[in-house]
Amino acid sequence: MLTSSSAIPLLRKDAIRIVCCTLLFCCTPVTGQEHSPNSPATEAVERDALKILNDSDLAHTVKPSLQDTPCSYQNPVFPRLYPDAVALDATPPTTPPDPVRPDDSEYLIRFQSAKPVQMAVQELLAMGDKWAAYGTGKHPVSEHEGPTDLANGRYNVADMITIAVLLKQVGPDGSSMFNYGYEDNGHKFPSHSFRVWPCTGLRTSNGEVFAHLLPELTGREEKYKVLQLTFPRLIDGKPLISSLHEKVEFRMVVNQRVFETTFYINASDVLNGSQKSLYLPWVFTDSKDMAEK
Repeated sequence: MLTSSSAIPLLRKDAIRIVCCTLLFCCTPVTGQEHSPNSPATEAVERDALKILNDSDLAHTVKPSLQDTPCSYQNPVFPRLYPDAVALDATPPTTPPDPVRPDDSEYLIRFQSAKPVQMAVQELLAMGDKWAAYGTGKHPVSEHEGPTDLANGRYNVADMITIAVLLKQVGPDGSSMFNYGYEDNGHKFPSHSFRVWPCTGLRTSNGEVFAHLLPELTGREEKYKVLQLTFPRLIDGKPLISSLHEKVEFRMVVNQRVFETTFYINASDVLNGSQKSLYLPWVFTDSKDMAEK
């Protein structure tokens, strides 16, 4: 069971105690229909699966923009995210903020826990070792896992919404969010000036939620870097995503760099905790990479 031993400290400003959880959950690839290597059918399945994972309604390439005002509890990513946060920013940070420079890197923002993404990963893993990286970090979701209970600090990733921010292409200066958003050369999350909870949110017509689970790891190889963010599926006991073609806005502000995109997803494509496996891949492969292999 994915649990947290301490509640989300909403009334603390600088001592952000991240509920760390390695979100690279998956299990042995589903044994579906086997395809002959290099056959037209295999190539079509491969192409379609990679498109869903890396260039689709559920996977968007973005470049961060800059905003003039730092994100804070009183100035969160969405106006209603912290309606009672008047006193949370009363004390300024003890460390001066880092200089704010444009981030020219490219990122892929992927709706990791959407059913089409999960199915696409399974299709690739069924092809054998070629796409094994999409299944790295295998772990089954326990059938005894209880539902997420935010009030008691209990989390079940299988019935939450996970969004990934993957580094796709490093900018000319070599810097990325995995430098300025982290400390200790990218090994410690978050940086001293990145307030995660008020500055990372999802919004639909039903309300706004902030991330509750964050990762310990960014990837096992230097070329793969990803921030996995997991949000409550329910708000006030009701689904955050409840309709066909629901508009889901993702917004994250890291030291005034703004990462944002909008997904449109059907409620039926959102995981609800009944699945026995969860794939949260931290790799990116586009059609150009395929052509070069």
